[in-house]
Amino acid sequence: MIRAAVLDAGTDLRPLLEALARQGLRFRVNEESGAQVIWVASEAEAELVTALLAQWQSLRAQGLLTDTAAPSAPGLGHYFPLQHYLRDLLRAFFRAPVTVLVLLATLVVAIISDLGMDLNGVQRLFYPGFYPGPGVGSASAPRLLAQIDSLEALLRTLSPALLHFGALHLVFNSLWLWHFGRMIEAAQSSLMYLLLLCFLAFVSNTVQYLWSLSVNFGGLSGVVYGLLGYIWMWQLMAPRAGLQLPPAMIGFLLLALVLMEVLASAWIATAAHAGGLFAGMVAGLLGAGLQRIRRA
Repeated sequence: MIRAAVLDAGTDLRPLLEALARQGLRFRVNEESGAQVIWVASEAEAELVTALLAQWQSLRAQGLLTDTAAPSAPGLGHYFPLQHYLRDLLRAFFRAPVTVLVLLATLVVAIISDLGMDLNGVQRLFYPGFYPGPGVGSASAPRLLAQIDSLEALLRTLSPALLHFGALHLVFNSLWLWHFGRMIEAAQSSLMYLLLLCFLAFVSNTVQYLWSLSVNFGGLSGVVYGLLGYIWMWQLMAPRAGLQLPPAMIGFLLLALVLMEVLASAWIATAAHAGGLFAGMVAGLLGAGLQRIRRA
């Protein structure tokens, strides 16, 4: 190898090396005693390096070329671009505000309750301990509705949806709500979606309470299955409405509902799932049916 040029260690050689590469030269650069040394294989290549180096230095002296700052080592912001995350969150908020707010509320409740391990700070979120009557049956629902005598009592029939018990429970429900919620808010209005969420939360929570007569339950699962049923019915009755799910996804979630009942019924609020699914299907049938009537 022949030493073709020696330059100061602080000089940015990238423009020169790019020019050498365009000439088809094979070269190697290393550092020796605080200097950068360019090595080539022959005297002819060394002469070409010298000529290109002279041209490059002349252009730099005329101010026609400027040194490019050497890339700095990536900082923490390179791996955790908070501005990018915040920008994405704001964009998501403007596109699906109800979905984002519900997920943020769920996250706050999860932090306060330590993912359901410390329930002292979230006692007011549990379903009210209504008295369903001497025998749970068809008359229990009207008796329960009659006991909702304040706004707080009404909100507490919805708030168990914000409670989660464990990280897997929270992540599973949040991901599905994010997927279904953005789809519905994009195809319909956020106000309509908010009313749908309240309806699904009320029905799924109330069905679970009447089934178990216990307030020790929570989670968005009933709402998620309600959204599944809602989109499913719209997909069947109004396929051009912008609400579409792959049949395999619908089949998977329905199969998961059955398996949860068979394998873990003691740990899963299955009644909330089934009640939410049924309520979502009814809401979807009514909504899509009314749209078809209006367009007829």
